[in-house]
Amino acid sequence: MDHQHPSHPDFWNTRYQTGQTPWDFGKVPSELQDFLRLKTRNSSAAVRPRVLIPGCGSGYEIKAFAEAGYDVTALDLAPAAIARARAHVGPELQDRVLLGDLFAHDFTGGPFDLIYERTFLCSLLPARREAYRDRMAQLLKYGGSLVGYFYYQKPELADGPPFGLAWGEADLLFERFFLLVKDVPAKDSLPLFAGRERWQERRRTSHPSPAKGG
Repeated sequence: MDHQHPSHPDFWNTRYQTGQTPWDFGKVPSELQDFLRLKTRNSSAAVRPRVLIPGCGSGYEIKAFAEAGYDVTALDLAPAAIARARAHVGPELQDRVLLGDLFAHDFTGGPFDLIYERTFLCSLLPARREAYRDRMAQLLKYGGSLVGYFYYQKPELADGPPFGLAWGEADLLFERFFLLVKDVPAKDSLPLFAGRERWQERRRTSHPSPAKGG
């Protein structure tokens, strides 16, 4: 496979090494801050809920989830991104930041309560979207949530990544395993995504999961 193809780790590793990261927000976005405040205020669970952050990049959200009471697992396939994230979170959370491919990694500890999405789905070629949806369904427990930012822009393969979702495409993609419970325009977007990101929350339904069940 071409090392400068978006499906290859070197494509992303080179960009982190050279600072070509226009998707790097540099902080915890406001919608996630609001979400975590609400969840923390309403939480009475004795066991910390498990959250997965795929394509964690520089990992700004990792500490925020941990401080809100979550058991965090973060994953990226670019070694340079992992180095950034581990430096950012410090020694207490470094072992929660893993190098690996979301589609092949063997996660331990059972299904997740929550998966946080930001700029991971739009980094994938559109042909991999059903695989993404199926993997989210496999990794989430029934009633678990897929939350975060989703980028809407008619996908042009020659111009991406990022590869946006066409209007209505997300509904068709996710309806098999997820129920959309919140959908609002994003207030915190970088120029690359401005006006085309939405904060969305989807709940994992009881439909049979592909491959592994859940």
